[in-house]
Amino acid sequence: MTSQQPSTRTPPGRRWTALSVPLLILVTMGSAAAYEVVLSTQGEYMDGYLVNGKAFPPRVIVNDPDPHPPDSLTVPPYLGGRHLNGKVCFFPKSVRRHRRQYIVADDEYREACLDPTPPQARCSVTDPRSKFYVGKSLDGWAVFKANGRWTRQHINVQGEPAVDQNNDPQGAKDPQGCAFLPDGRLLATDVGSEITGVNDGALMVFFPSGPHGGYETYCYLDKGLADPGMPVLDDAGNLYVPEPQGGKVTKFSPPYPSSPADCANPDLLVTTPPQKSTWLAGGGVGGLTIPVSITRVRGSDHFYVAGAILPPIINEYDANGAFVRNIVPANVPKNPLGMDVGSDGTLYYAELNLDPVTFNPRCGSVSMVQFDAAGNPQSPVTLGMHLQFPDGITVVESSQLRIQFTQLKPSPDIPASDCGGE
Repeated sequence: MTSQQPSTRTPPGRRWTALSVPLLILVTMGSAAAYEVVLSTQGEYMDGYLVNGKAFPPRVIVNDPDPHPPDSLTVPPYLGGRHLNGKVCFFPKSVRRHRRQYIVADDEYREACLDPTPPQARCSVTDPRSKFYVGKSLDGWAVFKANGRWTRQHINVQGEPAVDQNNDPQGAKDPQGCAFLPDGRLLATDVGSEITGVNDGALMVFFPSGPHGGYETYCYLDKGLADPGMPVLDDAGNLYVPEPQGGKVTKFSPPYPSSPADCANPDLLVTTPPQKSTWLAGGGVGGLTIPVSITRVRGSDHFYVAGAILPPIINEYDANGAFVRNIVPANVPKNPLGMDVGSDGTLYYAELNLDPVTFNPRCGSVSMVQFDAAGNPQSPVTLGMHLQFPDGITVVESSQLRIQFTQLKPSPDIPASDCGGE
C-alpha cells in the first residue's frame, strides 16, 4: 500500500532534534550481544525498533527513501534508497547467490518518478552504480544485501508502468506480501486496485532460476483475490492469505508450480492450481469480522489473526482455524495491520488508526503485547507514534544482518499534519 510523502522535510519529512539518540541506543542495547530488532515499514521508510521490553524504545531509520532534498542530487539517501511497504522476507539458505539477502515490496519508480510533478532529479540518473539511481520498473520487490544496501535487483511482473496505477498489470497494482518456500520459490501477493467489488488481487510464484539473480519468470496462482494481504506459510507449505474484502483467510496448499512450463499460456495462469479452501471465515466465534493480517505463534501450529475494522481486534486460532482466545480485545487496537512475533513470544503489530467516520488513515503507531509467566496476554504497550500508514512488521535478530543498528540515524515522528492528524 502506498501513502503520501510528507510535504515539508528537513531533510524530507524530518525535523531533527538535538537528542543524542545514538548514545542512548548504545547505552540501552550494549555493544556485543545480538539483540532483536522490530522492522516496520511506514511512510515509505523502514524503521527499526531496538526493542527493550519498554514503551518507546530507540527507533532508527533502516531504509531512507529519498535524497536530501528529494528533488536534488546533493546528499543521497542515508541507507537503502527505496520506497518500501509490507514485511521483510529473507531468502532461504538454498538460494546461495542471495545468501543473507532479503526483499521488501517496493514502489520506488512510481513514488519518485511518476507521482511527483516534476519527477525527482534522481530519475534522470542512468548509472546503476550511483547512489541516486532509481531504474524504471513496475512496482514489485527490491532485493537488499545484508548491509541494507539495494542490490540493484528488482523482482516484478512483466510490463510497463502506467500513469494510473490501476492500469498496471496484475501483480503490480499494489505488491505487498511475500513468503519463500524452502527451495527458494517466492510466493507473493498483490493487493490489487482496492476498488470495492473488484476482486483483482493476485497471488504469484517467482522462480529462482535464471540470469541476473533469478526471479525473472513467474506464474500466477490466482487472479481473483479480494484485497489479499501479507501471507504466512506453515511447516507443511500451506499458505494462508487474508482477504479482507472477502471477509476470510484463504488457505493454498501444495503442489505449486515448479517452472514457467506450468503456466505456458498467454495469461501465465497455472494450469494445475494449488488446492484452495477457506481456513477462517469472519463473523464466527471470537468476534473477528474482517481478517486483514495473520502471523504464526512461535513454537506452535497456532496463528494470530487481526481484524482491522468492525471491530478492530486480534485473536488466536488453532491450525484448523478454530478460535482459541482473544489477544487484544475488540476496539482496543487502533486498526491493526502487519504483525510478527519475537523470540520470547511478544506480539508486535502496526496500527493504521483510521478515522471512525471516513476510514481514512491518520497518524499510525506500532505496539506490542507481552505475555506473563502463565502465558496470558498483557495490555498493549506503544512503541512508536505519528507514523504514516505503518503496514509491515518483521522481527529479526541483529546478527541476521550486517547493519550497525546502533549507529543509524534516529527516526523522528512525522508531523501530525502530514499523517492525517491525531
